[in-house]
Amino acid sequence: MRRFLLACLSLPALNPAMAADAPVQGVWQGTLGKASVVACFNQPSPTQGSDRSGSYYYTRYKSPIMLARPNGKVLWEESNAKGDTTGTWSLHAQQGSKLDGTWTEPKSGKTLPLALTLLEAAGDREHPSCASDAYNLPLEEFPSIKVSKPITFEGKQYRNLTLADTVTLELIGAGLGDGVTKINAQLRAVLAKNRQDLADFFATRREYLGRNGFTTQDEVYAEPSYWSSRWVTLRFYRWPAGYGANGISIKLRTWDVKTGQETDVWHWFGASASDGDDKAELPDRLRQALFKEVKIDAGCKNTDYDGRGRFHLSLKPEGVSFWEDANGSGCENDFLLPYDKAGPFLSAKGHAALSDLLPKN
Repeated sequence: MRRFLLACLSLPALNPAMAADAPVQGVWQGTLGKASVVACFNQPSPTQGSDRSGSYYYTRYKSPIMLARPNGKVLWEESNAKGDTTGTWSLHAQQGSKLDGTWTEPKSGKTLPLALTLLEAAGDREHPSCASDAYNLPLEEFPSIKVSKPITFEGKQYRNLTLADTVTLELIGAGLGDGVTKINAQLRAVLAKNRQDLADFFATRREYLGRNGFTTQDEVYAEPSYWSSRWVTLRFYRWPAGYGANGISIKLRTWDVKTGQETDVWHWFGASASDGDDKAELPDRLRQALFKEVKIDAGCKNTDYDGRGRFHLSLKPEGVSFWEDANGSGCENDFLLPYDKAGPFLSAKGHAALSDLLPKN
């Protein structure tokens, strides 16, 4: 009897968190502290062998937060978009359709109780819980437009409009006229109008949630690059998440501030931008003039960077800029053509468009 008692005393105490090794796959709803939450835990993959990824959101905010259980660890770690750990989940063994545990703030050690009820049991591996309707449909309500505070550009103001993964802008200020009103209408038109317009956005989010529990976000912004009393050029930038530098998209769009009409600035130099793009090849005379003093490095010869590539065209206060997208090789070219040198290369449209910037004869 004494030996049996000693044997029992020598057994390690059961840490409730160790029960987290029990499967918790599925979609759950309940509370974190007093806040209402929905959580999901993906089915284990053949290589992972156990629960590893999940997600949750507060029903008030509907913004998914990543959950992950690193190799060799028992606690689930939640993290923000920067990868910082914002909390840990210690889950007890599932009791029927109930699951409870404790949330802990990593810096202060503050704890809150977790109490969850199974909303939908896990299906097969081809249908991850975090990609399910049960978890995602509440997230897929049509969102409202987020409007930034006014931003100043060279004494003028604009604000960004964001809806899902699309960012555009609105020119603001007193006395801007009907032309700017028309420009703003065109800029707002790029935003989604209904849930169907966001189908690809929702599908991509589901894919990432089901794969590893996080939502990917493209790096997107829109801003003016030139704004005068006659012309405004806006720069739209997107770097898709998960892609290298070759995935970066930069597009410049230019409008006549007085009429509100968008224009292809390459027409000013007798060329034309490609459909859906703002780039063009340099006209022969212009290319010869710009590259006259340029020495092409050996590693850049016989590439698009030896003068045969496609250039962006943008206005600057001191002249017209022609520049190529960078790909990391260092071969890209960037030229500034001062307005007092631009005349010989301009078409009739170009002379009319830039008449207030060209030297007076």
